[in-house]
Amino acid sequence: MGFYEETLLPMIKKTVAVIEKTPHMQDILHGTMPDDRFRFQIKQNYNYLMEFTKCWAVGFAKCNGYEEMKIWYDLLTETMHDEVILNRDFWAKKIGVSIDEMEKTIMAPGKQTYTSFERSRAWEGDLATQVVALFPCTILYMFFGLDLVPECTLPEDNMYRFWLEFYITDEYKSHCARAIALVNKVTEGKSERELAKLQEVFAIGCNYEILQWQDMYYNMRTWPLDEIFPDKFTNYKFELDVKEIEGEREK
Repeated sequence: MGFYEETLLPMIKKTVAVIEKTPHMQDILHGTMPDDRFRFQIKQNYNYLMEFTKCWAVGFAKCNGYEEMKIWYDLLTETMHDEVILNRDFWAKKIGVSIDEMEKTIMAPGKQTYTSFERSRAWEGDLATQVVALFPCTILYMFFGLDLVPECTLPEDNMYRFWLEFYITDEYKSHCARAIALVNKVTEGKSERELAKLQEVFAIGCNYEILQWQDMYYNMRTWPLDEIFPDKFTNYKFELDVKEIEGEREK
């Protein structure tokens, strides 16, 4: 057994048990979520996941050799596709929110502090520290699906049921399996002191997850004076005109 099975799994089960009992998660399970609260969650998650994915990208530069780079690349691209793009292309339409509104959303304090924690561990820590810091946001949600989908009595086409079921798709479970294997690999040979520090990092991430489910989502907790924030620059377009470049090359 590795670090995941011996140390992190018991922590995951305790964290999941707390979050699954929150009113916000219970509203998802029973389909009683007010529309505005679910919109708040999706918009906040989109902006958070953009930063989360960037943290994975930082680790790619720290990889040693092809095998590490390939594993990291797969996890990075899956995160971009299954999390960021899913929120942008699917959930935005599902909840009736424009891409412009998603982009202009100011990240709430709870998300800001969570991403600041992840970003600092990504830049300052080794690969093990980074993986463990990002692991809660990956693994907890698979357990939500495993625990709650069997209890869910919502119709098959209900969006809250779909939200839960996504996290037990074969693709997402494979993503989690790779993340688990990576956690065990990068923690091999660590001293007892080093493992204790990694356990602390994971505990902080789990508690950030609990805080957002207990309070931030349910109370739609944002900044006390968010009107003073400047508009985010959402009209920036990054497009490559490949045809024009190829035309110049032929001249």
